[in-house]
Amino acid sequence: MATLPDRILWLALVTLAELVERVNAAPARPHPAARLALAVCYAHSKGDREPFDHFWRMMQDPHASQSSEETARYCRTTYLMTALRGVLRAVGIEPTVQVEIALRDAARKGLAA
Repeated sequence: MATLPDRILWLALVTLAELVERVNAAPARPHPAARLALAVCYAHSKGDREPFDHFWRMMQDPHASQSSEETARYCRTTYLMTALRGVLRAVGIEPTVQVEIALRDAARKGLAA
């Protein structure tokens, strides 16, 4: 059974994974849930803010300079997933395929609810 701090970290990571799913439609707006999730993850890190700042910037970037909206959607999703991998590493989790699938599935389940 996971301990409470582990569970809280997992829920924060799922919240960030939900943002990765959502940016396909449009850039994410600053939201208290995103701030809280990033703060929780930062509290579990070794103190380097860059991965968290990078995620924050990428989630809001519209990539409007792209040639089409389809390309912009691809860039938003890909760049934010790359930023999420940085957050995972910062909290001591290697972003393996299994970890990414578990996060994606939990995020999609949360979005469908």
